[in-house]
Amino acid sequence: MNFCGIISEFNPFHNGHEYIIREAKKQTGLNVVCLMSGNFVQRGKPAIQNKYIRAKNAVNAGATAVLELPTIFACSNAENFAYGAIKILSAIGVTHIAFGVENTSLEILKQVAELKFKNSVEFKNAFKNEIQNGINFNTALKRAIAKNINVENIEDVLNKPNNILAIEYLTAILKTKSKLIPVAIKRCDNGYYSEKQSGKFLSASAIRNKILNGESYSEFVPKNAICTEIFSKNHQKMLNLLQILNIRKLNESELNNFYDYSEGIEFRIKKISECYNTLPEMVNEISSPRYRLARVNKLLLYPLLGITKNITEKAYTSKPVCKVLAIKKEHKNILSEISKNSINLIVSNKDYLSLDEVQKLVIDIDLNASLLFNTITENYNYSDKKQGTIFL
Repeated sequence: MNFCGIISEFNPFHNGHEYIIREAKKQTGLNVVCLMSGNFVQRGKPAIQNKYIRAKNAVNAGATAVLELPTIFACSNAENFAYGAIKILSAIGVTHIAFGVENTSLEILKQVAELKFKNSVEFKNAFKNEIQNGINFNTALKRAIAKNINVENIEDVLNKPNNILAIEYLTAILKTKSKLIPVAIKRCDNGYYSEKQSGKFLSASAIRNKILNGESYSEFVPKNAICTEIFSKNHQKMLNLLQILNIRKLNESELNNFYDYSEGIEFRIKKISECYNTLPEMVNEISSPRYRLARVNKLLLYPLLGITKNITEKAYTSKPVCKVLAIKKEHKNILSEISKNSINLIVSNKDYLSLDEVQKLVIDIDLNASLLFNTITENYNYSDKKQGTIFL
């Protein structure tokens, strides 16, 4: 299938996303298929808009189709996020993958990916030494890479979030023996977390802040992508209370079943849950150089979403499955071109019946995540089995 894939969150969909879709089409000469996080994203937080709205915005901006990256990967660490996404894009048969980077030297990023993939004794020892010194995973990884690769200013390359994610995509391509051809596109804003605008471009985090604070942001998003239905601060407070309640009713051994719980962190989380009444207080108290904010946010979300170690391990090695959120009517024929031997696509409710045991576990997490999101926002019309795939 001659398409270019883009892995995304579109949280929310903005001018930079429209730009990368346009550039991907321009540089490859192909139409674009997007693989997008659902209602919960990699920071361990809900998306600011429902997944169907964000998917429609992407199709309206030039994408041919938007598929959902299962929650079990979308809310995981960068390595699992990238692995799950590359596995799905390879399974549906796209030929290229485009991604935004702060550093457009694809060769440097490939060198780092090769280093990670080969996982030499020197590299493993450097990483192990950093971890034993109490350094968190991401920082330890960066330092180990810097010690084992001869690239000028490599630390600066590794301090850019999109470069890191690009490296994970390239590493996942090597791990899965994928034939995907990578295409690096330079970001147009001032950086992933920057609050400064660059022309009509502004980072997604800065746009989210403007939306939540009631500030003007319309110049940074396409005209048809204004956020009219959002996951508000009040919705976030309700979710936080549900997370605290869920953790309080579980014991330590039950918490230890959930993904990424290790080193006795379940005892610390359980104890702190009984001492503090707000989630931000809990997150701040649990966080440490070893457990950064984003990781803690995910640890407190996994029990509510039901993301366990067992399901994650099975999903990593099983035949992939994902839901088609939105697609252009004139291109719906591509769905029949995708080999059912490689992946199960959910287009209509009957497709849920053809899932194997592991795929059902993966999709049940997506269904529960959507039920949670839609219940809090009081919009049951976006229920997966009620909404179905949107044809535009």
